[in-house]
Amino acid sequence: MIERIRIIGIGMGDPLQVTGEAARALATVDVFLVADKGEVKSDLVAARQAVCDALIPAAHAYRVVEVPDPRRGPDAERDDTAYDRGVRNWHAARVDAYAELIESLPDSETTVGFLVWGDPAFYDSTIRVVDALVQRWAAEGLEVDHDVIAGISAPQLLAARHRIPLNRIGAPIHITTGRRLVDEYDPALGDVVVMLDGHLACAELAQAHPDVELYWGAYLGTPDELLVHGPLAQVVDEVRRVRDEARERHGWVMDTYLLRPPAGAPAVAGPSGFPETAPLTDGIVTVRPVTAGDWQVLRDEHNNEESLRWDFFGQPHTDERAGQLAAQARREWRLGRAARFVMVDAVTGEGAGVINVMRMGPPGLGLVGYGVLPDFRGRGFTTRALRLVARWAFEEAGIERLELGHKAENLASGRAAAKAGFSPEGRLRQRLPNPDGTRSDEIYYALTRDQLSPEDGA
Repeated sequence: MIERIRIIGIGMGDPLQVTGEAARALATVDVFLVADKGEVKSDLVAARQAVCDALIPAAHAYRVVEVPDPRRGPDAERDDTAYDRGVRNWHAARVDAYAELIESLPDSETTVGFLVWGDPAFYDSTIRVVDALVQRWAAEGLEVDHDVIAGISAPQLLAARHRIPLNRIGAPIHITTGRRLVDEYDPALGDVVVMLDGHLACAELAQAHPDVELYWGAYLGTPDELLVHGPLAQVVDEVRRVRDEARERHGWVMDTYLLRPPAGAPAVAGPSGFPETAPLTDGIVTVRPVTAGDWQVLRDEHNNEESLRWDFFGQPHTDERAGQLAAQARREWRLGRAARFVMVDAVTGEGAGVINVMRMGPPGLGLVGYGVLPDFRGRGFTTRALRLVARWAFEEAGIERLELGHKAENLASGRAAAKAGFSPEGRLRQRLPNPDGTRSDEIYYALTRDQLSPEDGA
């Protein structure tokens, strides 16, 4: 009866690249289950058998059982929803097939092993299937132990074969699939590793990003290993040719590649982060960057009756949601997306509201939003906070023009903006949604750097 399942990463096919831990794990398995994907990929099964023969002591009896793999479907023709559904159905069919076989094993075979190319973490289907098996049996009262043994992954071996590090100093690594590459690629992602790409998706990026370096490798760690490196636009046709020839010879191809912005290109593109700032104060109101500890101020400013009345959807924040928003503020600041401040009563230290500057639209434009808690309304806190933040935006953050808007019926918001020096520029018909499904006109205001009065923020 089954007692244990081991998911073992076996590297890229060379027994010499199997870790010592994985080699020891191989010698504890009674039955290895291998997906039978047809005659075309039968040499993959043979490669797994060769790893076992090379590393499992002769005294340990084991066997390899091929399990017909359920049909997965035409992934390339599916949209994201159909693709997700197809993969989940495929996993479920695998669970059924493996469960039936494992439950038929003799009592002497208690440990089952799954051999995974590279590292199991990069090929989630095996872990998901085993988790589902363990949960199925647990529901029936049978506890089955399982573990995952790491292996040398394709990205690691790709970098080693090309004699490069996977990342540059201070730069990120982004790992994705061929299916997602074209939609999400941006040099700002840094070094991008692409796996599970059946159609060489990077070819669609060659015209837009000709100088991006391509490090490509196939059959890594085997005698058939293939490597190509160079600027994407210059080598992508060579990769396609080599790839097609290899597929013709073997009936399949297993490749991985790295896309790296050229040397000298900025590691991260796009707007820089907002500058760090100490608390800004006029002696009555202080504004300072939001921290994770300010979540209650964010919650209470949003959840009071007046704020929900002017909200687009009228949905209050849960404590969890408010906590998430407060915790994300620091990251938004660093990325230059939004500078979020909390208003504080300078005398008592109590949180009084929030005020934000978001980078939206053309360069140099900041969109302002604000709200104050009920206990601090009518005391000029919003106007004072607007003046403080406007001066910071113009003098420190490189903003040239600030804009803000409010629903036409929200007269108090307009008065605060006008007192802070913002000028109304127009009425936008039916622009803003209301919680009841209707729409409101928006009154739009702006303030430019040259309009800032010397006393504003003083």
